[in-house]
Amino acid sequence: MALFLAVANRKGGVGKSTISVMLSYALSIWSQKRVLLIDLDAQSNSSLILLGGDRWIETQRKSKNVAAYIEDRLYSIEQTKIRDYVVEGVGDIQADGGAKPVLSLLPGSLSFEDMQDELITHYSRNQTPFRQAKLKCADHFRAAFAFARPLADIIVMDCAPGISNATAAALKLADKVVVPFRPDAVSEFAVDRIAQIVEGKKFEEVLAIPPAKRRYVCLANYVRPGGRDAIYVDTISANHPTLETQMPMMAEVADSFDYLGELQTLDEKYGAAVAPMRNLHTELTGILGL
Repeated sequence: MALFLAVANRKGGVGKSTISVMLSYALSIWSQKRVLLIDLDAQSNSSLILLGGDRWIETQRKSKNVAAYIEDRLYSIEQTKIRDYVVEGVGDIQADGGAKPVLSLLPGSLSFEDMQDELITHYSRNQTPFRQAKLKCADHFRAAFAFARPLADIIVMDCAPGISNATAAALKLADKVVVPFRPDAVSEFAVDRIAQIVEGKKFEEVLAIPPAKRRYVCLANYVRPGGRDAIYVDTISANHPTLETQMPMMAEVADSFDYLGELQTLDEKYGAAVAPMRNLHTELTGILGL
């Protein structure tokens, strides 16, 4: 049975796609798991990192992406198979011995937000109350994503900023939610809110849940040396389960966005960022029991 891992935060610019790709690479190489990444962000950053621009454009031209899958499943549920929309053998990395990891992708699409609006319109027919239509829409997404279970050991869902119907479905489906955050003055409120959404409880009720029992865990990302970032991390850690691993702000991480098309090892692709990446993998797999 596949494990679903969502990477989410209502706030944009916190590195959700960066962490989603890092985890997909790490789990496929170091844990030797079959990994599928589902790109739920219309910006499609994860898809561009794993495919490069030319291959990503091809997935849009051939309607081999998440928006096409959801739309086709809406109008032809019996004939629509998620496997037909998944791209196999993505990424530009290899193991130290030269083996290529088993890594696949359900690509993102620029039209995914429009597709969600279309889905709401579909379920709002016959004067259905809007709230009820949103619930039906989220159920549609959750059922559609659940069909990915046979395709991988671990399914990473890269969620868009905010809480769209697709993200709401991913959060309910996820066995664990990783919440990346930037250590700054506004991140605390975003983490507080995503925690309530994941747990389905008011903030005070979330705090009453033992940290180890919560469905989410936070990750400090883009951490700069110095005292101020540490203060913000400590503030969030006081109320939320937070990984000891911190991802520093490094040029090597930004450089890793480039899809070179030539296979590299993780050390070659991430350089000095491999050390915190390995720490993240070790700590998170311990939590997940992998």
